[in-house]
Amino acid sequence: MASTEQQPALATTKRKFHKLLDNLTASTSNTSLAATLQESNASSASLSQPDSPEPPNKRPKSATLSLERQRNISEGQERIRQLKEQLLTPRREGTIKVIGKTTLTPKASTPRKAPNFQPYSQEQFLDRLKTFADVKKWTTKPDEIGEVEWAKRGWSCDIWNTVACKGGCENRVAVKLRPKRKDASGKDIEMSEDLGIDIDDALVHRYEDLIVQGHAADCLWRKRACQEDIYHIPIASRTKSSAELLDRYRSFKAVAADLPLLEHITYPGPSIHHILERIPPNFFSSLASASETTPPTSPTDMVAFAFALFGWSGVSESRISLAVCNHCFQRLGLWLSSDTRLKEMSKKLDVPIDSLRLNLLESHREHCPWKNAEVQGNSKDGPIANMPAWQTLEFILLGRPKDTATTTQTPRKQHGRNTDSIDVGSDIEYPRGSLDSVERTGGKDGEEEEGGASLKEKWSKIKAKLKRTASKKSLKSTKSIRSTKSGKSTMTKAGDKERS
Repeated sequence: MASTEQQPALATTKRKFHKLLDNLTASTSNTSLAATLQESNASSASLSQPDSPEPPNKRPKSATLSLERQRNISEGQERIRQLKEQLLTPRREGTIKVIGKTTLTPKASTPRKAPNFQPYSQEQFLDRLKTFADVKKWTTKPDEIGEVEWAKRGWSCDIWNTVACKGGCENRVAVKLRPKRKDASGKDIEMSEDLGIDIDDALVHRYEDLIVQGHAADCLWRKRACQEDIYHIPIASRTKSSAELLDRYRSFKAVAADLPLLEHITYPGPSIHHILERIPPNFFSSLASASETTPPTSPTDMVAFAFALFGWSGVSESRISLAVCNHCFQRLGLWLSSDTRLKEMSKKLDVPIDSLRLNLLESHREHCPWKNAEVQGNSKDGPIANMPAWQTLEFILLGRPKDTATTTQTPRKQHGRNTDSIDVGSDIEYPRGSLDSVERTGGKDGEEEEGGASLKEKWSKIKAKLKRTASKKSLKSTKSIRSTKSGKSTMTKAGDKERS
């Protein structure tokens, strides 16, 4: 009986030993050994009664406290780890190279500003010229000190009649040609000029010198201005010019409802109907790239094409429809040429409505290359010499046969060849085209003029060849002439002797 009573006690001791090892290995906290022994003693007491089953949910109080302590410790360690990442990681990235980090977000870099001195940049020249377009900041000046001359020397309009070298030497020049106007009480009106007073020529010459000398001594704009042809519109080829023409034409679609009527606009000939008849049928389809372009058929489309042909583009600003020029920066309010307003002004001023029509050419500023042939500066020895930009564009699109070249700007002798394509700057005297396609409508007079022009050109070529070969043949021709003269004189002397 004594042996049978010792066996359960041995099993209980082994069970307590293994449970103690399990508790020691599983626990991550510093639980005291006394608490563990108490738990093992409690379990051994329950195991000593084999017939009574252990309640499944019954757990010692010390074990519950141990688990809660472990949970609190793990949560605290997790919070400490997160705080370390938030506080210490950015500091490390700023001072120490982080190993194992593959992707780094690059910091947004400020775009580098273009240099101020670029005398060959037409884009920068036009940006400076645009600052003079606001009539609230710049009034009309003589051509010698106009906005084009200031912009060519790097000046921009800053405030009322004051120019500044922005991005350069930062000098400023106040251009004051007339005194301010006075109100009824005799006080000066700010930002005004008394237009009734004539401009002093000496003052104009003084400001003309300041265009150069107004810059600082070390400013590059003091040493050099923009090149002379900086304002030239590069109408290089028919393809490029036609594409730009279609872009301007498409820009008027957004403001088509506000365009004036066809009979309320005027421009130099030929008429828009004649131009559209001469343009090839595939002109609008072959050059349309992103958006489709249909040929003008309605009167509104014809008005839009006429605007585009003379360098205008359509824009809408604050629900106001405008036609703008991107070279002289003139802005036309289209509502001013509406049918209702023109009829109202005609009655109010007691003038015919035809005198109030919008002139698409004269509405440009005087210095605009679309209007001014000298500013456009085409090649002097080509077929487009002395042509403003609008006339150059029409010549490239249509050629310039005699019956269509009716302009009031630069009357020139015409030729009768039809030109489907021409590259400006080529060495040809006439546009490309076969003689079979020539449309001769001038009769005998036209043929005589054309023949006279061709004879002059042939004669100029012959003279040029003679100049080139004169140096080679001069000695030979001189010797032959001298020998001929000496022979004649010898024969004369011999004849005199025989007579005597």
